[in-house]
Amino acid sequence: MYVGHAALALALKARDPRVPIVPLALACYGPDWLDVALMLPHPRAGMAPFTHSIPAVIVGGLVASVLFAVFAKGPGALLVLLGWLSHWPADFFTGRKPIVGLTPLVGLDLYRVPLADLALESFVVLVCCALYARAMAHTSGQRWLVLAMGTLLVVLQLGIDATITSADPTLWHPSLAEAARRTHLVSAPRVRTSLAPQCRVSTASASWSRMNRMNV
Repeated sequence: MYVGHAALALALKARDPRVPIVPLALACYGPDWLDVALMLPHPRAGMAPFTHSIPAVIVGGLVASVLFAVFAKGPGALLVLLGWLSHWPADFFTGRKPIVGLTPLVGLDLYRVPLADLALESFVVLVCCALYARAMAHTSGQRWLVLAMGTLLVVLQLGIDATITSADPTLWHPSLAEAARRTHLVSAPRVRTSLAPQCRVSTASASWSRMNRMNV
């Protein structure tokens, strides 16, 4: 998710107007910033489990909230934590993210469906801006400012969807889980059915040999 993270920061700001918007926005984008930091000074593959997996998001959120509590010395540590934690479920709708390791990747992958991605993120912007305006905008000028801010976010998302994502439906691969099914005792019946005739033949041969010896 792109501008949706910024919109979620506005919704968190509405919960407590005393908390500055900058640390909330940084927290909502936190795993992305961490991913960029790990790619310096040169790109590295396989960094997603350290930034966007569920354990990494939890640890990152806890560290960010503790740092905010120590240095800001004010309310808002819980909101910083919630902002960081919101990153994974938000990205679940638009991309595919790891749960723990590199695989499996889960998500609806709406980046590959630009119109759906635009509709979803615009809806998130609309709801979050409404929550922000309800708590923070008390005059007509402030409400117009929130409207302009929401419009700007939607326009930015429109530009992102038009330039980054692909409308090729063959590239859309939503994934909720890996499908794998194993049946038990697959070979046991085959072994029994294949060995049973041999056992009967061997038993019959042994009986026939004993009868021949007795007759002799």
